[in-house]
Amino acid sequence: MAHGKETPRQKMIGMMYLVLTAMLALNVSKDVLDAFVIVDHGLNQTTDNYASKNEGLYGKIDFEYAQNQAKAGEWKAKADSVKQMSEDLFAFINECKVQIVEINDPKAIIDGEVELEEVKKKDDTDTPAQVMIVNKKGDELEERIDAFREKMIGMIQNPEEYRGLIESIEGNLATDPYPAEKVGDPDVAWPEHNFEHLPLASVITILSKLQADVRNVESDMVSYLLEQVGARDFKVNVLEAVVLPNSNVVFKGQEYRASVFLAAYDSTKAPEVVLNNGQTLKVEGGKGIYTSTSNTAGERSWGGVLKLDNDGQIIEREFQTTYRVTEANAVISPTKMNVFYRGVANPVSISASGVPESAVSPRISAGNIRKVSAGNYIVQPGPRETTSKVSVYANVEGKQSFMGEMTFRVMNLPDPTAQVKGIPKGTGFLTLGDLTRLQKVEAIAEDFLFEVDFTVTNFKVNVVASGGINIIEESKSENFTSAQKELFRNMRAGQRVFIEDVEAIGPDGVKRQLNGITIKIR
Repeated sequence: MAHGKETPRQKMIGMMYLVLTAMLALNVSKDVLDAFVIVDHGLNQTTDNYASKNEGLYGKIDFEYAQNQAKAGEWKAKADSVKQMSEDLFAFINECKVQIVEINDPKAIIDGEVELEEVKKKDDTDTPAQVMIVNKKGDELEERIDAFREKMIGMIQNPEEYRGLIESIEGNLATDPYPAEKVGDPDVAWPEHNFEHLPLASVITILSKLQADVRNVESDMVSYLLEQVGARDFKVNVLEAVVLPNSNVVFKGQEYRASVFLAAYDSTKAPEVVLNNGQTLKVEGGKGIYTSTSNTAGERSWGGVLKLDNDGQIIEREFQTTYRVTEANAVISPTKMNVFYRGVANPVSISASGVPESAVSPRISAGNIRKVSAGNYIVQPGPRETTSKVSVYANVEGKQSFMGEMTFRVMNLPDPTAQVKGIPKGTGFLTLGDLTRLQKVEAIAEDFLFEVDFTVTNFKVNVVASGGINIIEESKSENFTSAQKELFRNMRAGQRVFIEDVEAIGPDGVKRQLNGITIKIR
């Protein structure tokens, strides 16, 4: 068995490999070899089933050819070619099987085919290699399979549509080299992988599988060719005139465009479309093209008759349709207020009449606008502008059409109210115990639709001590300091606590001076 020029070491390793393989072959059990007989029988049965199916497919192509030779002639010729090439390859594979078996078991060949069950030396590893490797039958078989595969794929005229068929043929008839078992070794050629150092029973089974693959590919190809016979037919049983406008609603000054055609039409036969006023429409690709422009709003109706020559018979279908011309209009609705507030997410709903929501595109003059759901947007106004304009555009026939706009005032958030627990309105009574338990001063946005968080940044506590002396302690946060709480603990009923110079900051970044708070101790 030739593998090209080898070094003495490679020859020695090869001899050792052959000896080891031979020793392993001696240990192949009878049960394993008998299993190949069962598999081979199943493959032959599958091959016979494919053959029967293929005969039925060839019969259908012959019938189509008898009905219409002009339409089916090209595909029948290709089907005949597929049949001949399949038979030739199938017969050559059978020839390989016969040559392997007849050397030692000629009686196992019945009616020109191998009966694997009758073979005595099923574990013979020498004869298959002699025929397929030494005598080059394997190389010839590989070349024939490659040629058959390429011929079949070359007949497929629309490869993108039939990518699955091509992949199936390539998979069934693959002859790629097999990867080497060890790094650095050369890949194993297809004939050596399938026929060298293998027992006769497995080689015959492999060849039977190849025969089944050939019949399978033949079946797929004939099915494809039969499908192509009627692929170009124009078959209809109902003919109705159809009006297909680009939109049933147009805006003033915008062109209305519609197509009028038969629901199933022959693109090689242009229809004649005549309107009720006698005007004949221009026909493009089997469709009459109607255009009209109106500068006034209201409903419009139009119609006519479509005529088609069908092999000398004139088919006429009347049609009538309406469309509406409307004013361009956009609805921009602030969800909560008619102003935009800085520092918060201002919700706005936007729509445009007669336009799908997906085609609406709003823009803002100052700030940012983003979509949160169908028709709903969030606006973040700019930090300095006093007004912000929202303009709405819509994609109509690939063009951006202006639908409307609305100007909003931009304002800072309203000031919150400074509060401590138990004193909601700026003046109130607390017991000395409640006073000493106070933790912080809060800034509350009352009666405001938005949920806004303000944070107190600093405040002062002013109390009048004995002798009429004012004592002031400052906090640089919202929390009461230890010094301020110490003032509380030294007070008595009837005295007053003044919380002054309260400052807070909100999400808009603006620092605010808030109201003072007066607490009377009871």
